Amino acid sequence: MKSTKPMSTRPHSIILLLLLLLIFTSAIEAAHSQRTSRTDFIPCSESCNGGDVNYSLVASVRSMPMLNSTLKGRTYSTDSSPTFMGPTINVKPGQSLWIKLTNNLTDPIGPTPPSPTDYWTMLQNPGENIKYTRYKSRVSHPSQLQVDTHNMPKNFDSTNLHVHGLDVEVHMFDPINTHNPDAPHIAIQPNECYCYKFNIPSHHPPGMYWYHPHLHGSTAIQMWSGMIGLLYVDGPLDQELEDYGVTETHEFVIWDPAFRSVNDNTADPTHVHLEVDEFLLGQTTLSKIHPFTVNGQINPSFTIQVDQILHFKTLCATIENENTFIIYPIGKEHLSWEEYAIPFWIIASDGVTYSKPKKKKIVVLSGGQREEMLLRFDKPGRYVISQQGIQGLQFFDMRGHPHDQILATIDVLERDVDVDDPNVNIPIPIDEMEFTPGYKEEESIKASDIVASETIVFSMGAMFDQVPFPQYYVNGHPYDPNRIAFHAQPGEAREYTLINANHNAHPFHIHVNRFQVKEMGSELSKDTYPVLQSVLDYDPNVWRDTVMIPPNGRTKIWVQFKNYTGKTVIHCHFLAHEDTGMMSTLFIGKKDWVFRLEEHIQWILGIVAGVGLTTIALLVYVKRDGRDMYSVVNMNEIKAKTMD
Repeated sequence: MKSTKPMSTRPHSIILLLLLLLIFTSAIEAAHSQRTSRTDFIPCSESCNGGDVNYSLVASVRSMPMLNSTLKGRTYSTDSSPTFMGPTINVKPGQSLWIKLTNNLTDPIGPTPPSPTDYWTMLQNPGENIKYTRYKSRVSHPSQLQVDTHNMPKNFDSTNLHVHGLDVEVHMFDPINTHNPDAPHIAIQPNECYCYKFNIPSHHPPGMYWYHPHLHGSTAIQMWSGMIGLLYVDGPLDQELEDYGVTETHEFVIWDPAFRSVNDNTADPTHVHLEVDEFLLGQTTLSKIHPFTVNGQINPSFTIQVDQILHFKTLCATIENENTFIIYPIGKEHLSWEEYAIPFWIIASDGVTYSKPKKKKIVVLSGGQREEMLLRFDKPGRYVISQQGIQGLQFFDMRGHPHDQILATIDVLERDVDVDDPNVNIPIPIDEMEFTPGYKEEESIKASDIVASETIVFSMGAMFDQVPFPQYYVNGHPYDPNRIAFHAQPGEAREYTLINANHNAHPFHIHVNRFQVKEMGSELSKDTYPVLQSVLDYDPNVWRDTVMIPPNGRTKIWVQFKNYTGKTVIHCHFLAHEDTGMMSTLFIGKKDWVFRLEEHIQWILGIVAGVGLTTIALLVYVKRDGRDMYSVVNMNEIKAKTMD
């Protein structure tokens, strides 16, 4: 007799298996979410003062004196600041440095990010005869443009912080020191705060560093507005200079702001008010000339006496230009610097002090670089520091950018002391001075230290049917936040051959690591561009964090990776180039394992399908002839057959 008992196919085990699979997947997702949710954002009501040294930076919109006018712009400065720059940060090797960055960029301020329509309109009449190949024709309507949204200028009121040149934790992605390959850029929105926590190594080279914003898409606009500040790792150099009788020390910050005049309905119509210019007028059209400033001034004056030594702490904080530093007797600046320039000495580069000064007559500076210089004059008179000779070299032989300009004037007076008085401290010759070096000679990278060699190509495109325009690439790719292009391990040394595929300048910068330059060259003629000789003048023993890749040229560097690991970047330090694609992600060390559902969805669906098919097969098997193999009657029948 057939059993009338309802079928009992034991589906509970199948359901349990599916439930366990769901729990397993959810646990992985939860672990991933917990890892990616770690952050150094803090409520603005909280403090960020757990370091040995603590600073607070506030990004805000304010009006400040600038070039005999009033600049309204984004800034780190406050009403009590002596300059347009943010507060100077001082820290010692071995100390921890905490910085609270508050974003108060809440007041409406121009410019607005350019749209594809803005690019299309500009490309109808670029403003200057662009001398590179137009690979594709213009499109007839903005809707036909291909838009690379990752690399469009954007988010001008969002920000973050980069401490340029410091050997510290990686800090472009959230949280600080992240090893998560999917970590997002730190993007501090208005009314948000972030707590940056750095540990300065005890062996960190003392010297001149700086800080600035570095959020992809908004870096250039914010720095054109003056969001920069100086940072010093304190060391013995200042005291050693004082012991040599060098007491005249000045900061010399070269900056190329991009301003426009605006009408704010002021009661004084003769007073010019300034704002940052449109992004496209700062970068792309090339039709406007923006002046260089030094310490926020046009051609400031310095005074020194004969045989006194003037110490310049020089930062090239330019956004889109390189510049020369040449000293001439006034009126001679149009003559050959080889014959008429006054020599000076460099004692530190990019924060690293030399053991002995290096004599120069010209130096070419690119955005991000620092040089500490000593100047000495043996005759009274007026001298000028000249920026000249870059025209044509920097961008496709266009002779207007950057223009020649006097950066500063130096008045040298007769000495007002008796040089024969034994009580008068006359500095020794600069060539005879010695300093505590930032790195010892034996710390230089050796060929036997190199574990791998790679090539990095900086190039640009001029496709009129794509925006942003022009296009900027690293190894043929525009920046993609989801792509890690380069890898390294802590403690190893790597060789990179940096290639500049076009006739324009690109300063190369790598975050939180230094390098030594081992080779430079260019296909361009030194006769046509005499300043190129100075661009190619390198010292293989000097440590840098930023270096120029010559137009149509190459630079070979050896990088010593430190023990700091995680996700960081390399990029061009012409920051409008970086904002529009010339950046790549570098990962140092071992990545965190990250579960990405989209990468494992087929695997998960396969398991689910397999379980489903098994369930169906089992149901078909147990239902044949309408019997339940696990019923009491059927089990007795099976036993009887077995006994027979």
